[in-house]
Amino acid sequence: MQTHDQLVEKLMRRPGVHTEVERIEQDESVLLDALLKARQEAHLTQAQVAELMGKPKHPR
Repeated sequence: MQTHDQLVEKLMRRPGVHTEVERIEQDESVLLDALLKARQEAHLTQAQVAELMGKPKHPR
């Protein structure tokens, strides 16, 4: 059985996969930047956003 890392390495060698992964990562980066900016403009912490979303706190 392959490990996750081995499977990723194998998939990344397939034609087009690496390019698509880069595209997805770029799209995610744009989205994450927009979310961070919106949270900061609303003067909310990550914990406050999580609470507003009804997400439970993780024990530390």
